[in-house]
Amino acid sequence: MKTKNLIILAAVVIAVLAYIMLFERHRPTSDEATAAAEKVLLDFERDDVIGLVIDRAEGRVRLEKHGEEWRLQEPLDFPADSSVVSSTLGSLANLTADRRLAPDEVNSTDYGLEEPLAEVTLRMADGSERVVAVGDELPLGSKRALRVDGGDGVTIASGWFVSDLEREIDDWRSREVVEILENDVASIDIDSGADSIRAVRLEDKWQLLRPLDDMAGGDHLRSLISDLASMRIGAFLDDGVDPRELGLDLPEYEITIVRTDGGQPLRLDLGVTREGDSGTEVACRRGDGEYFWASERVRTRLSKAPVLWRSKKVMPFETWDAEELRVTTPEGSISLVYDGNFWLFADDAEADLTRVQERLRALAELEATDYDLMAPLTREMGTVEVVFEAEDDDRERPVLTFSFHAPLEEGGRAMVQVSGRDTVMGVEVGNAESILADLDNLRPELSQEPNADSE
Repeated sequence: MKTKNLIILAAVVIAVLAYIMLFERHRPTSDEATAAAEKVLLDFERDDVIGLVIDRAEGRVRLEKHGEEWRLQEPLDFPADSSVVSSTLGSLANLTADRRLAPDEVNSTDYGLEEPLAEVTLRMADGSERVVAVGDELPLGSKRALRVDGGDGVTIASGWFVSDLEREIDDWRSREVVEILENDVASIDIDSGADSIRAVRLEDKWQLLRPLDDMAGGDHLRSLISDLASMRIGAFLDDGVDPRELGLDLPEYEITIVRTDGGQPLRLDLGVTREGDSGTEVACRRGDGEYFWASERVRTRLSKAPVLWRSKKVMPFETWDAEELRVTTPEGSISLVYDGNFWLFADDAEADLTRVQERLRALAELEATDYDLMAPLTREMGTVEVVFEAEDDDRERPVLTFSFHAPLEEGGRAMVQVSGRDTVMGVEVGNAESILADLDNLRPELSQEPNADSE
């Protein structure tokens, strides 16, 4: 019996603990329950709001949520500042009631609720609506009379939130020109008069398609995207806009960004400049009809000559991704394999890890000084092959091959061809030699053994 009782008791304890873990721990504490009961809007979750309408003497403000973004719908159509909307919803969610007066205790005309100062309508994701009518400010304080969800009673609460409802229209508008990251971009087109640039993103690399087909300068394009994302609107232009006066009938730059998610492409035109309160601003047209002045920093990046948008790096890569390194010169050759810890020669001798990494880094950071040279007719200085891990077992391991040739004349540039780029490039001779020369330097220096005869 004793054993049976212990088993029953243990089962009861386990059941109680399970109930506490599954249910009780999720219930609000008494303090939390009290605070929730004091809220003006009971059972309200601001994250469930998908529409916000503010009716006021200055006119209606209507905003709608599209996905994760908010957009103004009235009195104009424009992207909204999501942080401002979130702040307003937070003010309403956190508004607490000082007093709740029953219908028989009040006359709504005494509190300005027959013709409210403002009325806020919150459209919820489930299709329901929450409504807060804002009445007069009470004497001897900043309290406000509120009517909640059409009730006959009056709720008295602090009126600090009213400033959120009285914002100017421009305060609701987003001042971001482009909200985008590199991973959001599939391609970029830039037209400036007769010049045209087109670059597409292929996984982690950029390819230039216009004005020529070559590897694009990834750092430059990343900086361009960053500059676009950092642009801010200084002044909105809504009525009576003449594109000719803004230089937007023939824009200096026309930018089109195609998104990776297949969404609506972003179009941005840049026109004339002016001096604004915080520096030089450029006239912009976004899409078909959103006009504004914005910071013009991006124009510096765009002014680079189209042919200079190609990659200065001969073929950048991550040195730590290399699994094999093969170097062949007229004087000899080496073959190194990385086993996960050490670089090893073909005879299993250990290579100097630091020197191998330095050699790989010099190759990955090698910069071109010239492009589109004639096919080299000079002697070959050497060849370097870098082998990388395959993406999966069914694929061959990627190999980069660099072929170096001597300069055409003394004091000239060495020439290099690399797999993956259809151009012959010029490079500094010293940089080529540092990659190819003194292969024995990759072996660790052997410490000299003490001379037994000298002891």
